[in-house]
Amino acid sequence: MDNLIRVLRSFSEGKEDKEFVDKLIDLLKDKLIDTVHQMYIQGLKFDNSRTIFPDQWKIIYSGLKEIDFFKYFIPHEYGGRKTTEENLYFIMELLGYVCPSLGIIFVAHSRAIDLILAGNDESQKKRFLEILSEGNFGAIAMTEERAGSDPTAIELSAKLEVDYYAFHGEKTFVSNAGLATIYTVLANTKGKRGARSLSAFIVESNTGGFLIENLPEKDGLKILPTGRLVFNNSLIPKQNLVGKEGSGLLLVLDVIDKGRILLAGVSCGLASRIFDEVFNYSRKRIQFDRPLTSSQDISFKMSDMITQINGARGLCFHALKQINTQHYRNASSQAKLFASQMVMSAADLGLKIMGGRGYFKNSMINMLSADARGMEYLEGTSSIQKMIISTELFKNYD
Repeated sequence: MDNLIRVLRSFSEGKEDKEFVDKLIDLLKDKLIDTVHQMYIQGLKFDNSRTIFPDQWKIIYSGLKEIDFFKYFIPHEYGGRKTTEENLYFIMELLGYVCPSLGIIFVAHSRAIDLILAGNDESQKKRFLEILSEGNFGAIAMTEERAGSDPTAIELSAKLEVDYYAFHGEKTFVSNAGLATIYTVLANTKGKRGARSLSAFIVESNTGGFLIENLPEKDGLKILPTGRLVFNNSLIPKQNLVGKEGSGLLLVLDVIDKGRILLAGVSCGLASRIFDEVFNYSRKRIQFDRPLTSSQDISFKMSDMITQINGARGLCFHALKQINTQHYRNASSQAKLFASQMVMSAADLGLKIMGGRGYFKNSMINMLSADARGMEYLEGTSSIQKMIISTELFKNYD
């Protein structure tokens, strides 16, 4: 992990919040990095719409609250200590190195916060951001069985009835399902297909008629809660509408652009962990009276791996500099595309180098490889990223 921190600081040019990052590093080293393997083996349980973590989670959660971790996602005017996007990226790489599932949990959490901030109701922001700053988790729900890559096909209906919107329908593949207290949900308020029919809402976990169902067990990302939200005449107060009716998709797309860079950071951190696992193994593994690192074939593979990792990291830091410019969406999709492809390539190389040991189900490299495969599906597949990149490229290219 020390090598990752050194490289990250060279990329960030020392702009990170060093005092806070040092506290987080100490927490990750002392309470998480040695327990994550066991947490992955135990996995998650689900009971009565609630996700149940392994016992080690209590130690991690209390440690994060102790260093005021949750406040670093909330602006100062709402009781938080909001940090910069560069610092959030730095944090996500660290989490990706130690536990990618934890990194994704906080990417989803931060996206929910950003969506609430995109609204125009100050009382709404103060109420819900205070809840999230105290250590409660947020989530964002877009995907449906018939509306994955195409959000305009969303069918979850929200019909206005005096002071409430009546929700009917489902969301699926929701990160932080069963963990979150606050869900930000994209629903259809017009009863017809189209981008202008979609509105964003805040839904509290204790809402009547709102249930959470667990999805089948995933191959990787074992401690990332992933589930289905079911609404059966759930009454959502009118004041929980974020922004205006029909503006939901535009608000969500802006939030997702930021989420893509943070997820790319999780991928870079995960790839760095894979590299360290492979390097430490190769240095100790003796073949023909020499360590594997002395083999040109192995050393060249590892040279490719570290070059791809730093290439992806460079795209991420480039994208961070494009925030609030016309190139931001393109840059964030490029970073996400390259990073998710890179981490799968790193995992593949790692499995090949470690041979039969990497094939054992509960080996660390096998678990990390399964995590790597899951990174492509978050915030849009590689095909979706290519579609965004080509659209933005042709729009801006002269």
